[in-house]
Amino acid sequence: MSAWLLNGLVAVPFVLAVLTRLLGRREGTAVAVAVLGGLVTLGLSVAAALAPGTGVDVPWIAQLGVRWHLGLDGISGPLVLMSTLVVALCLISLVRHDPGCGARADLAALLLLIEAGVLGSFLALDMVLFFAFFEVALIPMWFVINGWGDPHDESGRRRAATRFLVFTVLGSALMLVGFMIVRSQAGTFDIEQIAATYRPSGAVGVTAALLVGLGLAVKTPLWPLHIWLPDAHSKAPTVGSVVLAAVLLKLGTYGFVRFWMPVTDPDWRLLAPFVAGLAVVGIVYAALACLAQTDLKRLIAYSSVGHMGFVVLAVATFTIGGVQGAVYASVAHGLITGLLFFLAGAIKDRYGTGDLARLTVLYGKVPRLAGLFAFAAMASLGLPGLAGFWGEMLAIRSAVYPSPGLPAPTYTVLAVIAAFGVILTSAYFLALMRGMLQGAPAAVRPVNEDVPSIELATREVEPGTPEAGALRRDIDGMEWVTWGPLAALTLVLGVAPGLLLGPVSEAAQAFFGGLS
Repeated sequence: MSAWLLNGLVAVPFVLAVLTRLLGRREGTAVAVAVLGGLVTLGLSVAAALAPGTGVDVPWIAQLGVRWHLGLDGISGPLVLMSTLVVALCLISLVRHDPGCGARADLAALLLLIEAGVLGSFLALDMVLFFAFFEVALIPMWFVINGWGDPHDESGRRRAATRFLVFTVLGSALMLVGFMIVRSQAGTFDIEQIAATYRPSGAVGVTAALLVGLGLAVKTPLWPLHIWLPDAHSKAPTVGSVVLAAVLLKLGTYGFVRFWMPVTDPDWRLLAPFVAGLAVVGIVYAALACLAQTDLKRLIAYSSVGHMGFVVLAVATFTIGGVQGAVYASVAHGLITGLLFFLAGAIKDRYGTGDLARLTVLYGKVPRLAGLFAFAAMASLGLPGLAGFWGEMLAIRSAVYPSPGLPAPTYTVLAVIAAFGVILTSAYFLALMRGMLQGAPAAVRPVNEDVPSIELATREVEPGTPEAGALRRDIDGMEWVTWGPLAALTLVLGVAPGLLLGPVSEAAQAFFGGLS
């Protein structure tokens, strides 16, 4: 693998972000440059995934022993590919879709900057380098939520953005302290060396693992550290919600695999089961919370808490199958939930609201949009044959057969509860589809609430009115271009999971060595 490919994956989106910002007054040109940057970065990620090699490893901050160490394997490669695809599609969506607050060029520049930080995090094999890129990815999202979020609730979007930043920055600070403790014991920040030679022990080792785990749990987010997530999603613009769910949350799940597992001893019979228990509580809690939601974006946001619970449960089993399940579920969640948030944004644009009480009979008004939403919802609830199925099933299976050092009866109970969470997930998504895609005509309420619902049930919306345009415009060509790849990959990975599971297994065996 050529060094220029890995360095280019970080440099290209950063340079194009600066160029896009400089061209901001020529908005059309600036957005076109941003789209080009997203597509070039996607091409580089494909080339890097196909190219053999060892990566980049040169001194960076020699006095502290920090190295510019980048690499790509079967664990990070799928997440890099998924992230570059999602960001490229978000940039393409900005060509014709105004996020509501203008300044599309500035928003595109921020998305490219987030991409540079995310890709650097996935490629980093030095703990301090991972932390640095981690922060680069977080800070621009504050501006995205605060600057382009809900235009009708300025104070709400600022509060959501600030809560997001405070929680995640505090979490990453705890993670950095944990890294420093590991460095004091292992003598290096290089995670490959740590995975191969470090044997954590004693109170110091447990403390380091706890701090690293806490920092990553905030970003994943793991219950009960998820409280920043629903508001951040509900107030963010559509592309912000897509990037936050599909890309930024994966920094936490990837960190658990790459940086938490090597510094944690599975023979600590309290720590790993405790983390697995929190994950399972999150699965059930999120499903119950979804059943109570009245806003579409908040419902999808809470569903992410449950899906991330499956990822953390898989990680906490300390098995090759668990790593496979964690990476597969992370990629599947990125594709499916990214598509769901794109569709939720489109529905809100057409209806002027995300209130589920006003969103009914979409099959009759926008059948193609409704059909695609049903497809994404079925994938998210884990329908066999679609990508959402394999990650959850692998997580449950790995919990039934955890590492030999872990208490098998405890994990079996957790696996049963997680399986019950799958049933609850199916319940709330089926209820959502029944109420929003079908429903009763009397519940259809375009933005105008002054018209009594009984009258809405007995008259057609007059052609040419805003209500008619909002309710009747179905998916256009640009939307198919934006959403089609996510739907296609959801189907492809659902019917051919080996495309992903094989490379992940090989990389996990090479990186961890002793896992079964």
